[in-house]
Amino acid sequence: MSNIKLGDMVKINYTCKTSEDTKVFDTTFEKIAKEHDIFDEKFIYQPFTLIVGSHKLPVGLEEGLIGLKEGDSKTINIEAKRGFGLRDRSKIRLIQRREFQKHQIKPKEDAKVEIGGQRGRILKVSSSRVKVDFNHDLAGFDLIYDIKIIKKVTAIEEQCICLLEKRLPGVDFSNTKIEIQNKTIIIELPKDTRFMEYIQFTRNGLTRDLGEITKKYDKVTFVEHYEIEKR
Repeated sequence: MSNIKLGDMVKINYTCKTSEDTKVFDTTFEKIAKEHDIFDEKFIYQPFTLIVGSHKLPVGLEEGLIGLKEGDSKTINIEAKRGFGLRDRSKIRLIQRREFQKHQIKPKEDAKVEIGGQRGRILKVSSSRVKVDFNHDLAGFDLIYDIKIIKKVTAIEEQCICLLEKRLPGVDFSNTKIEIQNKTIIIELPKDTRFMEYIQFTRNGLTRDLGEITKKYDKVTFVEHYEIEKR
């Protein structure tokens, strides 16, 4: 069984907390989420699929996975600068209230907002201006991740399924047909995805994701079949 390296796809379970007060802020386990009052009914609790080095999780965590093997468990301690970054005072900004009106947002203290393509948290609201903190909520915190490597995903067909499940959580891809012809991956998506909003972005995103994990293939082809209704 080979060690994990940059560019590998893995499925991991994790529970993470802040070093200072050991407060759990994220987990792949529904039971733990409920125990620590962070349960989100919109979230699907299952092993997290990660391309190591893609920076979808804190860089310190992804670096800590390198060299591990399938089935390994590890506690990874991460300094703030290798986690969600150090707090940056320049990311706390005063924004004219009319900017919120333009986006039809009613500013309230402690509310999460997205302005100018950036996400932040409102600190203070006055009659003319709003103070917003664009630092990540966990910026400045040292972190502790308890992780387990569930699987190293190596077969291209399974990698495609994992990537699709990540982009369209809750959709059943178990019967998705995937065929390899020379350097082309041919995928027949489930019928119920055909008219989903943003399905084209999902297809494009899958193609980009595959470029991060393999150089073996040149093209992805999506096919659709429709049965003729006979009368």
